Amino acid sequence: MMNHLPFSLSEHDLQLVNTFSTRLVGARKKKIALVVQGGGQRGIFTAGVFDAFLEAGFDPFELYVGTSAGALNLSSYISRQPQFGYNFIVNYTTDNEFFNLYKYLSKQKPMNLDWALQTVAPGGSLQLDLETARDVLQHRAALACATRKDTLQDIYLPMYQKDWREVLRATCAIPIIYNQPVNLRDLEWVDGGVSAAVPVKEAWLRGADLVVVVRTEPIQSLAEEAGVFYDWRDKIETALPEYIEKLSLNQSLDRVKAIHGELTQRLEQWKLMWNEKPTDEPGLQPPNLVEIDVDKGTPKESSWRFLSADNIERFLSITGKGKSTEVLEMLNCYYQTHSKANSFLLNPPGGLKVIQIAPERSLKSRALLSDKDDLEIDYREGKVVGRQFVEHFSEILNETTRLGSKR
Repeated sequence: MMNHLPFSLSEHDLQLVNTFSTRLVGARKKKIALVVQGGGQRGIFTAGVFDAFLEAGFDPFELYVGTSAGALNLSSYISRQPQFGYNFIVNYTTDNEFFNLYKYLSKQKPMNLDWALQTVAPGGSLQLDLETARDVLQHRAALACATRKDTLQDIYLPMYQKDWREVLRATCAIPIIYNQPVNLRDLEWVDGGVSAAVPVKEAWLRGADLVVVVRTEPIQSLAEEAGVFYDWRDKIETALPEYIEKLSLNQSLDRVKAIHGELTQRLEQWKLMWNEKPTDEPGLQPPNLVEIDVDKGTPKESSWRFLSADNIERFLSITGKGKSTEVLEMLNCYYQTHSKANSFLLNPPGGLKVIQIAPERSLKSRALLSDKDDLEIDYREGKVVGRQFVEHFSEILNETTRLGSKR
């Protein structure tokens, strides 16, 4: 039975779309969920999709679940504010006040997430419409995924309650880049993407019959997913030879913690070597770090990836004593859960149907430090795909949703 449909500029065969749509029709109304992946500034694609939804007045969703930047985009979709996500990403996350790579590497000045969230708070220069959002949520539920720092478990926190800003801070607290503690409900939290980059399974567990997923990366087959994963792992093992190879990705966190002391000691030795010896000494140069534009705080090479495998060693070396293995545990968790989510999306369980809205190919934008022209291109692609989705699915989903007259 056909229960998964990819939808992008290149992948929406009309015959498949019509076949899938026909199978949605039935006497029983369905609980429809909207799940939104994070991805930092690559969320500009999602902003385009949501602006297309808003211009059409399209929202058949009874449940919203977002991770990290996906939760931020959801916030403005729920509050019915077109162009909000675009404005926030293009004009605020590109501001040096939000993040400056040069200052981060030289002074360890973290991403200024608190400043960004202040701008969307009441009285801020780009405030969210809390009243409208809460009105929309009278008959719906909205959840932001955040990761418990102690267990690396994905937890789903209600959005737009009194602690809404702290919830957004928890779901967006990127490890390494945002190093301020996030304490909420007597627990410490990190970015939701660590434990559930695409929280589709949670929507299913909460009773969704149909899940529409907005991705910020192209849909990959299981074979492609494995290839990317092992390429990343190989590069990490090259950078940290005999230590990371002990990190079996099939073993428990207890096994990972067993190498904590040894790994930390080795990384601290590298840190001292980098600080005390000339950078032109063989073997001491950080791997493939590019030249930084000091004025802009951005890399001069457009292809540079902020958290690429080739740069992991450098970032681990500046996280401080006792932190390096903690970061590796998070990376391990991320890649395991991302792989499982992709498998779930491509092979949903019986009774669940999934539509993935995704970019045709890798976006030009990066998680951080994107060029504004690239953001504009990715936004426009998202808006075109969103309009096409509305054209094909708005009528059928509006008829199928359980919300009925409550919408």
